Amino acid sequence: MAETKEKPKRAKAPKAQKAAAPAKPALSAEEQKARAMLRTIVGVVSSDKGNKSITVVVDFQTKHPKYGKYLRRRTTIHAHDEKNEAKQGDKVELAECRPLSKTKHHRLIRIVEKAPEQAVQVSAEEVMTGKAPEAR
Repeated sequence: MAETKEKPKRAKAPKAQKAAAPAKPALSAEEQKARAMLRTIVGVVSSDKGNKSITVVVDFQTKHPKYGKYLRRRTTIHAHDEKNEAKQGDKVELAECRPLSKTKHHRLIRIVEKAPEQAVQVSAEEVMTGKAPEAR
């Protein structure tokens, strides 16, 4: 019978302890400003129905590759609004960020221009009497 030679087992060296990763310092005001200026887009809020979410329509022009005519295009972007401060019709500035959901990968930087208050239609009878007209 053939004898099998057993290989001597090597002694394992103790594993080195991993040093804890240093904590990331908070971003300074300059770094936040630089981060916000990476790639920004300006558009108009078309919907603010979701909690901490807004839908923004961005209009842009592109040149036709063959004919050279400028074409007006628009795209819809879903963005994160942490404080729920943007309302429908506001002109806002967005920046790209990591994906926050399936469709949200922009965040609200600032509101460039507030939308004017929506006018409420008032009937002449309401103005004269001070109360709403009766339903007929």
